[in-house]
Amino acid sequence: MPEDIDASGFNGKWRMDLDRSKIWDAARGEWAPEVLADQRLEIRTEGDVMYYKISVGISSDLTVHSTYTCRFGDSKWAPYMVESIDGDANHEKLTPNDLPKSGMKLGEASAYVKQVYVDPRTQYRITKNPDGTAQYVMLRRLSADGRTNTGYVLDTNGVATIAKVFVRES
Repeated sequence: MPEDIDASGFNGKWRMDLDRSKIWDAARGEWAPEVLADQRLEIRTEGDVMYYKISVGISSDLTVHSTYTCRFGDSKWAPYMVESIDGDANHEKLTPNDLPKSGMKLGEASAYVKQVYVDPRTQYRITKNPDGTAQYVMLRRLSADGRTNTGYVLDTNGVATIAKVFVRES
């Protein structure tokens, strides 16, 4: 029901707040600082369709730009495509690992996603690997003032592994 969906509060450009973003360190059993150098999002919604672009600064010399377009509540999986890579496309950090299992290759899907709309401040992204196995579930929650959006990632065992805060740039 597109007329019931208003995800426009997420529209805009966002940048990760490194000081407030955390990852779970299972070996130490505690939250640790984010390891990525930078992360930027651009989100645009039109009715029940989301256009999503992300730039992930893996290190100072490696940034991956990915995108997907999907319809909230669609039964079809949308490809999460690696659009471009700034740096060495064969960098060891792009090889298969726990996330993403298949690695990241230019022009290929690193995952497949579905978006679930809950309310104007809440949505979920369900993600699977290209081989069809589960990858993670992310709750995306917009602050009441619309200035931040926080992504909480649960791994395939239901363990919270990421709490990433994004600040609105525009």
